[in-house]
Parts: sequence; structure tokens; C-alpha cells
Amino acid sequence: MKNLKERYKKLQQEFSLPSYEVLDNEFEFLYVREIFEISRPLVFIRRRIYDKLGWACSMLQGIIQPNPGSIISIEESSFFTKEEKQKDIINLLKDLMYYERLSGDLDLYSTDEQEAKLIKEMFSKWKEVRPKIKNITSKLTEGWKNQKDESKKNNTYMG
Repeated sequence: MKNLKERYKKLQQEFSLPSYEVLDNEFEFLYVREIFEISRPLVFIRRRIYDKLGWACSMLQGIIQPNPGSIISIEESSFFTKEEKQKDIINLLKDLMYYERLSGDLDLYSTDEQEAKLIKEMFSKWKEVRPKIKNITSKLTEGWKNQKDESKKNNTYMG
């Protein structure tokens, strides 16, 4: 059997995992229906979850410690107070980095049992932190909107 969804459903029952549809909705399995190269579906799914956590970690890292060579990173960092960075964002980053490193560890060696356990933990953590991440992305969007509105008022020329 080469169908990822069908292969996962068997593992879902064996390890009491979240449904394929729920995970696909959250972590976008690239609209993959037929996979011939993937011999371990749980590894593939864990890595897709890891990708989303990694995206969040990169975003948070840029807010906490902006790249001095990136105007985007510097601007976005300025949208948050020092207290927000030190209290909320850094704790969220630490929380997510734990799961990123666990995932990296499984890339070196793992069993299906370990993969299933981490998928469940990472999915649970994602459901917990998603509202916090949404608040941060909303604040970033609002910060850029304010920057855009200020540019219109000031009509600044940077050339």
C-alpha cells in the first residue's frame, strides 16, 4: 500500500494518534496523496509538524534578537515591548525549541512508538500555543499597517 492517508490511519489506530484530516488541516501535508518514497509515514508527519514549529521559532527568534542586517527584523522587533519579549515571547520560544530539539533527536534514530508519542505531544503543544502565536502574528500585521499609514502621512523619500 502506497497511500499515505491509508497507511497513517492504521498507525493512528495502533498509537491513538489524531486523525489524518485534523493534522493535515494544521500542518498541510503538501496535498500528497500517493507517496512512493516514504517508508515511514510517522517520520514524514512528524517532520511536517516540525516545519511549522520551526517557522514559529524563527519568527520568535527574529523578534527577540533581530538581525541587524535586516530592516524587516529590526522593524518587527520594535513592534513589541521589552517586557513582551522577555516575558511572553522568550518563554514561548523556549517551549517550542524543546519540541524542535526532540524532533531533531528522532531524526538520528527512532521507532514508530517514539514517533507517535512525539506527534501527539507536538500536536497538543501546537493547539496550546497557536492562540499565542496568532496574537503575535496579528501584532506584526498591525505594526506593518501602522508603518504603512505613517509612510503615507510623512511621504518619506528614501532614495
